[in-house]
Amino acid sequence: MKKYKIDSFTRASEPIRTPITKFGGQPVWLTEPQWPLSSGWDKRPMMFIGQIELNPQLFPTSKVPKPLMAYLFVTHAQNMEEGFFDPDIIDPDGGENAIIIQPGGEPLIDTAPLANGPTLWDDNGESYEGIPQLQEAQDPEFLDSDSYILLSKDEQKVYSDEVDGDKIGGVPYFFQGDGWPDDSNWRLLLQLHANFKPFCLLVGASPTIFAFVNEDLTTGKLVIQDC
Repeated sequence: MKKYKIDSFTRASEPIRTPITKFGGQPVWLTEPQWPLSSGWDKRPMMFIGQIELNPQLFPTSKVPKPLMAYLFVTHAQNMEEGFFDPDIIDPDGGENAIIIQPGGEPLIDTAPLANGPTLWDDNGESYEGIPQLQEAQDPEFLDSDSYILLSKDEQKVYSDEVDGDKIGGVPYFFQGDGWPDDSNWRLLLQLHANFKPFCLLVGASPTIFAFVNEDLTTGKLVIQDC
C-alpha cells in the first residue's frame, strides 16, 4: 500500500496561505472556517496541528474534488506555562480531538467560524509552521494483532520496521491492540510520533497519533496510543 514517509520538517520562513500539506501555522480553509471546540473546558477552541491534502493516489474515490483537505485539531495547552492536559484527547469520540474535511465534510463535533486560533509552538514558545519532507514508499498489508503474534521474532521485526515511523497513508502500526476508531472502514491518514519534533505536541509520555478518514472522505477520527 502506497504511503509517504515523513523524513523531516522544513520550517516556513513566511506564513503559508496555499492549500498544501503542512503542520502548524493557521489553517488554509477551502470553504468557510470550521474551528472545532472542546466538548469541555468552556468550549475553548482546539489547537490546530496541521492540514493534509487528501491525495487521490493515496485515497482513491470517485467523490474526491480537487483539492480536498483534512484539518487536524486537539484540545491542548496554548503555551508551555499553561500546564494544561486533557486525557480525553486519546479517545476518538471523547470530544477533545477532531478532523475537519473540506469541502463536503461532515464535522462530528461543534465548530465555530474562526479563521485563526491556537496553533503549534516550538521549544522557545514561538509559533511554528513547517512543511513535511516526504518520500514515496510502500507498506505491506495490515496485520491485526492476532496475526502479528503468530509471526516469528524476525518476521515481526521486518513488519514493524516497514510500518512503524511517521507517514501519510499506508497502514497503522498499533502497539496497544488494534486501535481502529470503530468497526467502520477507515483508512490511515497520518501516523506521527509526537515527541522529538521541531514543534511541541504534549499528548502523552511517548505517544503516537493516528488519524483516520472514512471511505468516502467525509469524516475523520483521531486516536492516540501512548506507551
